[in-house]
Amino acid sequence: MKYLKETCLVIILMLPLKFYAAPHEPSPAGGGWLELSPKLPLVQTEKPWFPDYPGPLTIEAWVYIDRPPSVRDVMSLATGSRAAFSIVGQTDRFTCAIVGDGYTASPAIVTRGIEGGSGKISGTLPTGRWVYYVAIIDGGSTVGCGGSISGLIPGGHLTSANEPLLVGGVPVLKDSGLKAMPASGMYIDELRISRVVRYDVGAYNVPASAFAADDDTLGLYHFDGNSTERYEDASPHKIPLIRVKKQTESKSNQ
Repeated sequence: MKYLKETCLVIILMLPLKFYAAPHEPSPAGGGWLELSPKLPLVQTEKPWFPDYPGPLTIEAWVYIDRPPSVRDVMSLATGSRAAFSIVGQTDRFTCAIVGDGYTASPAIVTRGIEGGSGKISGTLPTGRWVYYVAIIDGGSTVGCGGSISGLIPGGHLTSANEPLLVGGVPVLKDSGLKAMPASGMYIDELRISRVVRYDVGAYNVPASAFAADDDTLGLYHFDGNSTERYEDASPHKIPLIRVKKQTESKSNQ
């Protein structure tokens, strides 16, 4: 009986750690999700992602944030810069991110060539629950969350870039003004990237279920499979995401 009590105590003490390591509520899209953490290998497409496509793009996903990024997360921040966790992006092209000060979080997007390089930040994202994130690139760029999209900031079309799509890693955008780092304590589900603008600026209806691919879908990842090393693309283009070794991540950030 003594050993039984000790075993039960160990299990009880371990339960909070187990539950804290994953979202505290199921994804609204159902199924599984992808954990974003610098402690895990980088997730990227296994080949360059649409190198010559100029846009437009609609990037959307369910995102769960344990805590917002803070200046302490990025020790090399220049004065006036903001800390950001990168969600998805492509080196020399664009990045979608969560910007924060340690207390609040905001959606952001930066594309190469945008005036000032600061992208667009709008609203506050709640932490500790799933929220719907939308980013649009169409000449300019804009972001939204939870049913509202901010106004478009002027900018150019996407440049060519022979690079993979990165999920949770840091796409390098020189002179962007945004100091990003690998996502930490975040989860992503139902990532869809489309070659059309799917939502107008202003209010939009938050999707209530998983997506089905159509002719305008460039990439769709449900993250529902059993494998944690490969995530199939449900779009017609079939460009899967794979886990890669950390040294590959280091090379991509040089």
